[in-house]
Amino acid sequence: MHKRTKIISTIGPSSKSPTLIKKLYDKGMNVVRINMSHTSIADMKEVIKDIKTINKEVASSIGVMIDTQGPEIRTANFDEDIELTKGDEIFLVSENLKKKKQIIVDNLSHIKGLKVGGKISLDNGLIDLKIVSTSKGCIECLVLDSGKISGKKHVNFPGAQIKLPTLTDKDKTDLSEALKVGIDFIALSFCRTAKDLKELRNFLSESKCQPEIFAKVEDQEGIKNIKEITKNSDGLMIARGDLGIETDMTNLPYVQRNMVKVASELGKKSIVATQLLESMINKPHPTRAEVSDVTNAVYEGADALMLSGETSIGKHPVKCVQYLRDISLNAERSETLHFESNLKHESDWHTLAATSVKLAKKINAEAIVVLTRSGFTAELISSARPRVPVFAFTNDRATQNKLSISSSIENIFLNFSVDHEKTIKNAFEILKSEYKFKNNNKLIVISGIFSDIFADAIQIRFLK
Repeated sequence: MHKRTKIISTIGPSSKSPTLIKKLYDKGMNVVRINMSHTSIADMKEVIKDIKTINKEVASSIGVMIDTQGPEIRTANFDEDIELTKGDEIFLVSENLKKKKQIIVDNLSHIKGLKVGGKISLDNGLIDLKIVSTSKGCIECLVLDSGKISGKKHVNFPGAQIKLPTLTDKDKTDLSEALKVGIDFIALSFCRTAKDLKELRNFLSESKCQPEIFAKVEDQEGIKNIKEITKNSDGLMIARGDLGIETDMTNLPYVQRNMVKVASELGKKSIVATQLLESMINKPHPTRAEVSDVTNAVYEGADALMLSGETSIGKHPVKCVQYLRDISLNAERSETLHFESNLKHESDWHTLAATSVKLAKKINAEAIVVLTRSGFTAELISSARPRVPVFAFTNDRATQNKLSISSSIENIFLNFSVDHEKTIKNAFEILKSEYKFKNNNKLIVISGIFSDIFADAIQIRFLK
């Protein structure tokens, strides 16, 4: 059964071996994510090397995404956990001020716009603080939730401004090394404006490797600028961890749906991320609420779903991917919300792609077959949300990998022949041998590989 929604798995201690990565692929993973907040450059290169080896053995290749650390605010390293009790007075400080009870926070001086009575969240919202007073290098707070806090944990300041560049020096170093070995996607953390994306593109301009850029929208400023951010990116990542803290959590489902809608209407891809199957970090099965949450993301029309701790540090990484695949397949039996219906056809090629999808439905075609060099036509078809599988054959490895994240697409490498019919015949042979297609299966074929234009023909073909 063909799965339209793509699965991204974060690689970490629980999943970084080549054997486990291959198992994740076999269960439905399409893209690996390497989170540079927790991964060394050496480990990143090792994972990418393993992916390239696996890609030589499989039909549809695995894409590689690098997630930048970005301007994160974290607690400093502690020797021992700090116990916080509801009602306690606690001081967040930029350096050791020898307060009775203090937590040193890195980059604290770069936080602007703090207000007395405002909220601060520690460790992804597990502990909330209330601001009592502020002074240079020191924030006096009241503890609202009891708990323990350790070193290098997230600190969120909802509504405040972080006066740090979105692309940090660490990010530039990480990306420079990643570009040398080849990557397919970049997730730009804490993207707040279109300017952030332009800065990243300028940084990438001289590299032979040109990955697609996904904007991670994680705060109120990013939400405010969502349309301009989307227009200047290749897609959005709805990063629900920080986003659920920086905004009202009860409003998060609306924010998610609106972001998927904006991406669909602009012909861009969307990824729903964070806490999809969070309980499975420790338990072998998801909760009913998690299953419903994932199902809703599929109904909304997200191109991809991303697992974080579930596959990087969890006890059941392979099971998580299997559950995500099965939930997606069941959800895909129903119609999506059809946000893509408002997608404007800006060129004849948009119209051609949309027409091919309608034609496939009308004649009950088994699949759409696309022969493409750049992936342009295949991407347009994906954005029209076909319910049949799309087999995109390309003779370019970079194109093949970039199509790994596009919904409905099976990305397949194929050496193109100077004989057009021979190329189609070879593609059909792969469909029969690798994907169990049979003679006389009805297909829509879109081909323009020997034309100066992106696509020049839609054909109805029968598999022979």
